[in-house]
Amino acid sequence: MGARIGWLALAALMLCTPALAQPDAWEGTWRGELGDLRGGTTVLTLTLVSDDDTTTGVITGFTPSTEIRLTRVVTDNDQITLEGATDSAFGPLSFAYHLTRDDQELGGDGHLTLGDHTFDVSLQLTRQRRADVPQPQVEPNINYFTGRWQFEYTGGEFPPLSIGTRSGTVTFTPIATTSFARAEVRGNIFGEAYEEIWTIGVNATDRTVVWREQLSDGNTLLSLGNWISPIAITFLTAPVKVDGMVYLLRRRLQMTSETAFRVTDEFSVNGGRYRRLGNGSYVRIQ
Repeated sequence: MGARIGWLALAALMLCTPALAQPDAWEGTWRGELGDLRGGTTVLTLTLVSDDDTTTGVITGFTPSTEIRLTRVVTDNDQITLEGATDSAFGPLSFAYHLTRDDQELGGDGHLTLGDHTFDVSLQLTRQRRADVPQPQVEPNINYFTGRWQFEYTGGEFPPLSIGTRSGTVTFTPIATTSFARAEVRGNIFGEAYEEIWTIGVNATDRTVVWREQLSDGNTLLSLGNWISPIAITFLTAPVKVDGMVYLLRRRLQMTSETAFRVTDEFSVNGGRYRRLGNGSYVRIQ
C-alpha cells in the first residue's frame, strides 16, 4: 500500500512539473535593430526579467558599454510597452516603444528623444541564443556621413591640432554626384562660437578616405584614412610644421552604429611618442 501511494505521489509530481517549468512569454534576451525614417539602424539588446506579475529589464546599444534601465514595462496579452530614460553626452535621452509579440519575434513602433530632438523609430527584435557579438557593418561610402550630426569633444588646447574641449553640430552635404562631401561645423568653445569647414572624400574601391579640415584658428589639417575595417577608419595627418616644431595627428573613427561614431585623437611632436589629445562623440540628428 505504501509503495502504491509513493508511485501515485511521484506521478502527480511529474504531471505538475511541466506547468511549473513553463517559460515566461517575455523573459529573456531579445536582439535586433532600431530603425529611423532616414534608413539608419542601431543594434539593440533588450533583456527582460519576470518576477511574479512584474516585468523589468534593461536595453543596451544606444551608447557603448551603457545599460539603460527600463522605467516602465506594461504587458497585455501579446502587447508590451517599454519606457526608459538616461543622461547622455548630448543631453537627456528617453524612449517609449509599443511592441507586439509573435512567438519569438517582437516588432513595433515608438519614439526616441535626445535633447530637444524627437525621432519616430521602429524596432524588430528576436529572442534567440547569442551566436556572436553584434557589430555594425558599415560599407565605405560617403553617404554614411551625409546629414547633420551633434557632437561633444573633450580634449586639450593644443594648436595647431586642437582648440580644446568643444561642442556643436556638423552638417555634411554631398558635392554634386562625386564621392566627396563638404561639412560646415558650427560650435561653441568656452562660451564663444566658432566655425570650421571640412571636406571629406571616400574611395569605396580601395577603401581610402581623405579628410581636409580648415580650422577656426587658421590652421589646415590634411588626413589620409584607411577604411578596411567595417567598424572603424584610421587616419594619419600630413606633418604640420609650426615655429620649428613638426606635429602629427593620429585619429581613429569608430562607427558604433549607422547613426553614431566616436573619434579618438593622439598626437606626436618632432617624432616623439604619441599621446592622447582628445575624444569625440557624434550622433546623427537629421
